[in-house]
Amino acid sequence: MKKALRIISYVVPMLVVLAVACVGIMYFNEIRTLLSMSLVEGTNLYTMEYFSDYSFDEFLQRGADNNNDYYSYINNLFGNKINIGPASSYNNDACSAFTAKGSDGSRYHARNYDNTPNPVMLVVTSPNDAFRSVSAVNLNCIGYNNESKPKRYDLKPLAAPYFPTDGMNEKGISISMLQVNFSRKQKEDGVSCINAYSVIRLVLDYADSIDSAVSLIDNYNIYFDTSMMVHFLVCDKDGNSALIEFIDGEMHVIENDKSYQIASNFNNEEEVFDEDGYVYFDEYKSWLINASTSAYDSEYSCYIRYDLMADILYNNSGIMDIDDAFSLLEDVASSKKLQYSVIYNLSSLEATIITDNDWEKRTTVALVR
Repeated sequence: MKKALRIISYVVPMLVVLAVACVGIMYFNEIRTLLSMSLVEGTNLYTMEYFSDYSFDEFLQRGADNNNDYYSYINNLFGNKINIGPASSYNNDACSAFTAKGSDGSRYHARNYDNTPNPVMLVVTSPNDAFRSVSAVNLNCIGYNNESKPKRYDLKPLAAPYFPTDGMNEKGISISMLQVNFSRKQKEDGVSCINAYSVIRLVLDYADSIDSAVSLIDNYNIYFDTSMMVHFLVCDKDGNSALIEFIDGEMHVIENDKSYQIASNFNNEEEVFDEDGYVYFDEYKSWLINASTSAYDSEYSCYIRYDLMADILYNNSGIMDIDDAFSLLEDVASSKKLQYSVIYNLSSLEATIITDNDWEKRTTVALVR
């Protein structure tokens, strides 16, 4: 009996150690991913390197027809160990974006994400058979807010690759989305359906040019949730860019005709511009002459922000250094609800970001190892 107990006292701990080791091996990359997550001191920004496979190629084959379907796929992907659902509301109708040439020859894609301030994450992904990329994620999409922030061993950050709002890949291709009044793409039978977040992931993972980005997007049906009607600004390291919009079921591609391109919260295809690139229609010009409210209280806010960016970029021939670019972002940012501002340097493959209107606290994440 004593001998048996002695054997048990040796065997049981060994079995426990073996079981723990097996779990560690099975989930090694997931554990590495979660351990890499860190909060940048003095900011609302988290960074994380994603080492695991997030099976996006499988999602593209399956697709999702609505938000509930999308979140169900993600929850099932992680064995229902996470339980996330659609955020109650979105309020990103004051976003601004532009492309520009750096004074050192670099190419920039700059954007404000004006939304209810919540934690944001810069996540670097390196999927098998796809491009390495860095993207910004509004963590409210996976259940976090300023009262409930991520903890190191939370599993929900594993869903981050499915919720990029903008990003840049190793080929120097970047993409951002901005809310508009209406977007619709005609559905085709027998084609997978994806959403705005997965459009961005699609481009980051697989596009190596503007043309390939357009072609990839055109290959899928896209559902636009009523609170997520958007258009996309895509650009490359050589200074080419395009706005991709969806009007009356058709996809419209508006290529840049200057050394820069601008996006705000309206479909450019539907508006009128003068020869210098400023928004021009009678009601808006009349409002400007007789304005009695601030830009952000006006129904014309999106046009005012657009014209301010157009004015600065036009007068500087689309050339500015990164300080000038951040200054322009600050000029058009909402003082009440800016979640983050980011500039992607498509030449050096670096993302520089600020959160919560703290323009002095910049954080840079390099895509190159």
